[in-house]
Amino acid sequence: MSEASDVIYGPAPAFEGPVVCSLPLGDVGGRLREFRDGLFRHLRAIERPGPARLRLVLAEEAGVEEVRELLVREQRCCGFLAFSISSREGRVLVDLAVREAASGALDGLEQLAALAGPEAAR
Repeated sequence: MSEASDVIYGPAPAFEGPVVCSLPLGDVGGRLREFRDGLFRHLRAIERPGPARLRLVLAEEAGVEEVRELLVREQRCCGFLAFSISSREGRVLVDLAVREAASGALDGLEQLAALAGPEAAR
C-alpha cells in the first residue's frame, strides 16, 4: 500500500445489533493465535482515542491485505466491530470502532495486544 493509497473500510455488518461473539468456543484459541501472529507481533504502538475506539500501529510487514482478511473474519462473529486500515510513513494503521455498549470488547483486545505485542508498543 503506497503512502497515497486509499483507506480500507470494514463497516460493521451489525453495528446496532447485539454485542455478542458467535465464534465457537473451540475456535477461540485459533483466533487468538491469528491475532498474535497477524497483528500483535507487528505492533509498534497502541492508542486509545476514546472508549469506543482503538488504534493499533503496526509495522509495514504486517501486510494490509492480511490484516483486512483477519478483521473481516472477526466481523463474521463480532458483527458490532467496524474497522479501517491505512498506510502512512511505513506503518499500517488499524482503527477499530464499536458503539459505547461494546467498549469492553476493545478493552480486552487492547489488553491482549499489550501482553502479546513487543515491549516497544507498551
